[in-house]
Order: sequence, then structure tokens, then C-alpha cells
Amino acid sequence: MPELRHLRYFIAVAEELNFSRAAKRLRMAQPPLSVAIRQLEQEIGASLFHRTSREVKLTEAGEALLPGARRTLAEAEGAVTTAKRTAAGELGVLRVGYVWSARFETLPTLGKALLQSRPQVELVTEEMRTYLMPAALRMGTIDVALALYPDVVSELSYETIRRERIVAVVSSSHRLADEPAIQLEALADDLVLFPRELAPRLHDFYLALCRRAGFEPKDARESTRTRWTIGTWNPSTAVMLPASVSNDLPDDTVAIPVSRPTDLLENQLVWKTGEPNPVLTTFVALSSQVFDSA
Repeated sequence: MPELRHLRYFIAVAEELNFSRAAKRLRMAQPPLSVAIRQLEQEIGASLFHRTSREVKLTEAGEALLPGARRTLAEAEGAVTTAKRTAAGELGVLRVGYVWSARFETLPTLGKALLQSRPQVELVTEEMRTYLMPAALRMGTIDVALALYPDVVSELSYETIRRERIVAVVSSSHRLADEPAIQLEALADDLVLFPRELAPRLHDFYLALCRRAGFEPKDARESTRTRWTIGTWNPSTAVMLPASVSNDLPDDTVAIPVSRPTDLLENQLVWKTGEPNPVLTTFVALSSQVFDSA
């Protein structure tokens, strides 16, 4: 099988039809070029050029070889370019598992930023419960997870990319629905929390806020996502959510800012520590720049 460099030399001579000009184009001396062409001819078992003192012409064998040589060289160079771009995180597929609340603003913003920066990276997303994310990362079902206060697992790495204000989402007929902002204490008789097993750290974060405000929230039998999807909003109850959900509220609900500017929800990326995925590395670096996580 001819070496790629020999094919490159052959193409240069075939296009220039002059060994001196081909050598100059290849930035090499003419004698080594002539030797290389002879080696190629010996390997093929046929003369590729008619050489005279006046001119150099392709033989029939040379004419037959030229198109294939060009294709082979182009494919090899393309493969090298693809490998380099893949190693640089410019090509590939990134599978993202995300919590329900990220779909309102966080995930779309990250997706658009990735598309602008790396248009040839394919983003595959899957909504996922927080408690399922560690196993999905271990098994390789997803490359990275996007969650609010995800569970801390030793073999996983974490990066906070965004901090959000908290809002209380209530029915439009709720007694506080017209308030521009409220203190958390105002919801002492109304606030319900989703089952802890769905997202333990997020549940505990919300619970700590309520206890600091002097009350215990009620336990809900269903998740906030279920309420949101099927519209089971009780006029006398409220739930806490990141402020970005305000971009697409269900009918007959309102989002009221909770006046505790220091109590912010952390959106974090999670991935398997040591994962040699250039696209993932690119995505994590890009994500940390998209939002002000200070």
C-alpha cells in the first residue's frame, strides 16, 4: 500500500508536470522527490510518468492513479481534521439529563450558547428525576446532568453554573396572589413540599428555609411537576420554585418573589470524575461563563 507522502508527492508532480516546480511546491529538494516517485512506481509495478529532457507527462497508469490518489489524500486529511476537531470538543454528541425546572430557561440558554460556540456538536437531552442522575452518569446513559442541589456522590464532579431567586407559585385565587413580593413566613399555613426521595438535597434546602422562617411545611403526596402538568392547584397551597419558571406559568397561577435575596437556588452541572470527553469539557467551561454564578 503506497505511503500517503508518496501519493502527495505524486499528485504534486502530476499537477505541475515538472519535478523542479513540484519540489519547490513541496518545500523539498528535487533528488529526494525523484527517488520517492521511483519507489512509488516500483511498489505499483508501473511507470507513472513519461520523462524526457523537455517534458514530463503522465502515463496511462499515472492517469488512472491520479483521481484515486486525490480522493485518498483528501479522505486522510479529512479524517485527521475530524480527529483534531473532536479532540478539541468541536464535534461529537453530548447527552444531558436535566431536572424539570431547567427547561424553562437554564437548559435553553445553555443549548443556544453551545450551538453558537460549537454548531457541529449534537445536544441530546432527557428530562430526569434528580435521584436517578447518579446511576445514569455511572452507566453512561448521560454525559452530564443539570440539577438543583443534586445528590453529592464521591465519584462525581460538580460545578455551580447559576444561582436563582426563589418564587412562590400559587393559584391566581390564592389570598396572596396580588402581592408584589412576600416574606416566606406569610406562607406558613400554605406551603407544601414534594416527597423528599425525589430530590433529597433540594427538599432539605427548602425545609431549612421554612424552619428558619419559623414553620414546618406540609408534605405533598405529589411532585410539583405533576401539579404543574395536570393543573391540580389548590387555592390555599403554595410551592417554592426557581424564578425562571415565571417564563411559562400554567393558566390561573402566579409567581410571587420571596423577599430573601440571600436564599438562592443553585443550578449545578454534574459529571463523572475523570471522564475523557472533550465535548463535555467544552460544555462545562462554556456553561460556567453563560450565567453569573457569583
